[in-house]
Amino acid sequence: MDISDLPLFQNTKEKSKLAQAWDECKNKQPWLIPKLAEIARKLKKRGYTRYSISGLFHILRWETDSSTGDLGLKVNNNHQPFAARELMQLYPDLDGFFQLREQKPKIGGSWGQIY
Repeated sequence: MDISDLPLFQNTKEKSKLAQAWDECKNKQPWLIPKLAEIARKLKKRGYTRYSISGLFHILRWETDSSTGDLGLKVNNNHQPFAARELMQLYPDLDGFFQLREQKPKIGGSWGQIY
């Protein structure tokens, strides 16, 4: 038994419906986070020190629409805060590239709502 298996060290926060939907979205589209990181890194190379995650979603929607001929990327805009946090966590060179708002529990204790 590892110390991290003890109840004291377990994450007791339930994921919000938004966070669960984000996880489902990533599982359906495993290329999403790496592609967003690629676009963000290109922007960073061009001299941007900060950029909007919303802007990245729009760029990706445009690119997938023009390259596939379908309606483009199908991702809920509510997933944007989760994408920004995950990108900065997974890719240290993107840390601080997106501005974040504080994540608070909504009344009733569910985490994942952005205010």
